[in-house]
Amino acid sequence: MKSFRSLPTTRKAGFPPADTTPPLWQHTGMARKTDPRNFERVLDAAAKLFLDVGYDAASMQQLADRLGLHKSSLYHYVSSKDDLLKHLIDEAQTTAEHDLDVAEQDLESGYLTALKLAIEQTLNDRSRVSLVLRQKPGSAAGDNAITRRRSYDQRLAKLIEHAQASGTVRGDIHPMLLARLTMGMVAWIVEWYDPERTRFSAEEITQAALTLVNQGIGLPEGR
Repeated sequence: MKSFRSLPTTRKAGFPPADTTPPLWQHTGMARKTDPRNFERVLDAAAKLFLDVGYDAASMQQLADRLGLHKSSLYHYVSSKDDLLKHLIDEAQTTAEHDLDVAEQDLESGYLTALKLAIEQTLNDRSRVSLVLRQKPGSAAGDNAITRRRSYDQRLAKLIEHAQASGTVRGDIHPMLLARLTMGMVAWIVEWYDPERTRFSAEEITQAALTLVNQGIGLPEGR
């Protein structure tokens, strides 16, 4: 197996969103008045707001205040708070699915590549990833997010199967169980990681997690 230090760390830019419905500014006359970069600024602020106060407690007025805008200006970009949530979840899950595309290009190291990219996404975009993980069934956004998460788990389990078949990953743990246990470790990062307060750097966290998965936590026998 390749050293995890040599695994891919970058993502290709420009891949299309999984949901091909364009945002409001792309399919109305408002597109002439708005800038896609400003739309991303709105999304970034919304993701941070939802992480800080919770989606249910957040309001469009709070978002406008954070951006220094009139509330009415937000509707140049999105139609509602639910629309914001949909865009944020779609962005995060599209990135995760694209990372699996990258990992699947090399089946021998695909599992560790997928894991490394998942950790990097969680560290770099904690607010969006948190929104995905906190979705519950019963709403259109929640049901869609959960369906895509299950598909992600299935694809990751397939990568683990390939690694087990090649002898690079132990074969006595079911691939789906291994996929969910390791991704559970990644998901927990959103609960404790804060780049301004955490004593460990993103690189240290990534390398420690990969070492744990690749080599285990116990000492070799005889030591």
